[in-house]
Amino acid sequence: KGEFMIARRSSQLISSHHHSLSRSILSSSLQKHNIVSSSLRFFSTMSTTSSEYKYIPAARVSSFEPTVWHEFSPLAKQYNAVNLGQGFPDFDGPEFVIEAGKKAVGGGAVMNQYTRSGGHMRLIDSLANFYGPLLGRKINATEEIVTTVGASEALFAAINAMVGPGDEIVMLEPVFDIYMGAAIMSGASTKFVPLKPKNDTECKTSDDWVLDMEEFEKAFNDKTKLFIINNPHNPTGKVFTRKELEDISAVVKKFPNVTVISDEVYEWMTFDGVEHIRIATLPGMWERTLTISSAGKTFSITGWKIGWGIGPKYIVQSVMNAHQYTPFQEAVAVAFEEAQKRGYLKELQAMYLKKRDFLVKALEEAGLKPVVPKGAYFVVADLKNIKLSGNEGKEKTITGLGTHLHDWNLCRFLTTDVGVAAIPLSAFYSTEHQHVTTDFARFCFCKTDGVLEEAAKRLKSIKSTKNYVSNKTDA
Repeated sequence: KGEFMIARRSSQLISSHHHSLSRSILSSSLQKHNIVSSSLRFFSTMSTTSSEYKYIPAARVSSFEPTVWHEFSPLAKQYNAVNLGQGFPDFDGPEFVIEAGKKAVGGGAVMNQYTRSGGHMRLIDSLANFYGPLLGRKINATEEIVTTVGASEALFAAINAMVGPGDEIVMLEPVFDIYMGAAIMSGASTKFVPLKPKNDTECKTSDDWVLDMEEFEKAFNDKTKLFIINNPHNPTGKVFTRKELEDISAVVKKFPNVTVISDEVYEWMTFDGVEHIRIATLPGMWERTLTISSAGKTFSITGWKIGWGIGPKYIVQSVMNAHQYTPFQEAVAVAFEEAQKRGYLKELQAMYLKKRDFLVKALEEAGLKPVVPKGAYFVVADLKNIKLSGNEGKEKTITGLGTHLHDWNLCRFLTTDVGVAAIPLSAFYSTEHQHVTTDFARFCFCKTDGVLEEAAKRLKSIKSTKNYVSNKTDA
C-alpha cells in the first residue's frame, strides 16, 4: 500500500521531460542509483534539523520533477485565466448517482468497511451484466473483474503486475503521463511510437492522427511484455477504427509474451456516429487483454476513485494481488443499474457533443484550427496563426519548464495574455518526438456552459493582438 501511495504521487510529478527518459534511465539507471544525488534538491524540504539523519528517497522516484501541470495550473490561477487545461469536469454528476452515494455512506457499517479485494459483490455483478454484451461473452464476476481506486490504480497495479526490470513496454504517443509513473516504478523500460498528423496542412479531425504500422512493429522484440493503448485517445480524441485495431492486434499476436492494457475511460464519449471498438473483442485478443475503465469519467465523479479491470482470470488475479480496496462501490453499482434504465449514457454523449461543437466553433472564430475529435473530451488545436517574438511566452514561466519549446510558449501566451489556459501537446511526447507537435495545444470541454462561453469570449481577442497572423484559408 505504501508503494502505491508513492506511485500516486509519482503520477502527479512526471513531467514532459520524463516522457523522454531513455530506456537506460527507465531500467539500468534505476538499478544503479546514480540519479539519487540530483534528487536531493527536490526533496530537500524533507530533511530534518538533525545532523545524524538525512532522507534519501528511493532511486525509482528520485528522478521525478515538476510537470506541465505545475506550470500551467498555477499560471492560470495567477493570471485569472479560464482553465481549459486540466481535464476534469467542473460540474456535479447526475443526481441519481449523488443520491446513491449518500445512501451508501448511510447504509451501515457493512458499507463503510473493507470489502473483498476483488470488489464489492453488487458492483462486480453489475459490471459483469453491463459489460458482458459489450465484450461479447459471459463474464465471471468473481474471477474476471477487479475493482480499483480509479483507473489510475488499475493502471499502476496492472503494469506492476505484468512487467519488471528487463522487460519492455510499448506505448503510443502522445501519451498520458500517469503511464510513465507506473512504468518507472516497475523498473521496466519503455519504447514510444508516435501518432502523427497525416498531413500538417490537412489535419481536420482526430482520424488524421495515424500510426505508422512499420514503425510500430519495429518497437517490439523478445523483451516486450506489454502494450498500452488508450481508446478513445487522450489528448487527440482519436477513436481507433476496426481496421487500425486489427492491424495493431496482428502485430501484438506475433509476440506470445505480450499482454495488452486497453485504457477505455472515455468509452462513452464518441461523436459523429463513430463506433468504439473494444480491442478485447477482436479474435485472439480477449486472452491477452485487460480492459480498464472507471466511473469517474462516465458519471462525472472523478473524486470517488472507482475503477475496474476486466479480462481473463489469470490476468485479473495478478492485478488483484497488487491493488487496494475502494469506497463507494455500492453507489457505483446502483449508478450502472440506473444508467441503463434512464438512458443516461446517450444523454452524456449528447451533452458532450454539444460542448465539443461549441468549443470547436469558438476556436475557429478565434482564428485557430481545431482538430475535431471523434472521442473523449479534448480538442487539439493548431496555433500556427499565433506568432511570438523575443521572450514572449517565456518570461512569465513559473517553473522554467519548456521555454525552448514553441507550443509551451504559445500556451503560456494564451494563459497570460489571452486568459485561457491550454496544455502544450509536446508535453505528451518524448523528446525524440516532440517535433511532431510544435504548434498544437490541448483544450478540454468538460466544463460548464458558462465557463466555455467565457473562454470563447476571451479567445476572440486573439485576432486583435499583434501576434495574430491571418492566412488565405481563414474565414
